Amino acid sequence: MADLDVEEELPKDLTRYEAISAVVRLLLGLGVLVAVVALLSWRFRDPLERFGHVFVERFGVLGVAGGSFLADGIHFPLPPQFYLFAGEAGGMSRTAAVGSALLGSTLGGLVAFAVARRLAHVEVLASKGRVTRRVLEVLFQRHGYLGVALAGTLPISYWVLCALSGALRLPWGAYGVLALMRVPRLLLSYAVIVAAWGHGAG
Repeated sequence: MADLDVEEELPKDLTRYEAISAVVRLLLGLGVLVAVVALLSWRFRDPLERFGHVFVERFGVLGVAGGSFLADGIHFPLPPQFYLFAGEAGGMSRTAAVGSALLGSTLGGLVAFAVARRLAHVEVLASKGRVTRRVLEVLFQRHGYLGVALAGTLPISYWVLCALSGALRLPWGAYGVLALMRVPRLLLSYAVIVAAWGHGAG
């Protein structure tokens, strides 16, 4: 792990501030997701259902898993929520959709973590996301794995969290914590998608 004196750079009440900020931003993000999915399902329901059925028929669970892997392994611009939405619109089994998205996402995050550990000496990667990097390091220094769990609740890309954790050369157990925290975040996102999609039908 990089030996950086970040304690002097960040306020002592960082943890509390970030926890409150995380809750606020998470709620705002979920509100936006509900509004967008409900609006799309009300205004464009028929074409979205056609797209969803084509996606499910052609790619199925491998498409959801593969897309989620790319999103969280190499930071592909379409997040796992996109594939969950396509699966829901196409009538895919919810268990299959969630299971495949979680599998792809966690494997992708593992790749991001492992590659970043190997490239930790590369200045471009080490300097990416300076504020997030310092926050993550301080949380780990002060609270260990509990701090990593807190970081996992922040509205930050899973790829960014995994890559920065690897670049900081955090223990492999840190990735395990991030992977566990990924489960409730994806489940919550999917629950919001299902509820908003169903609401749009009304």
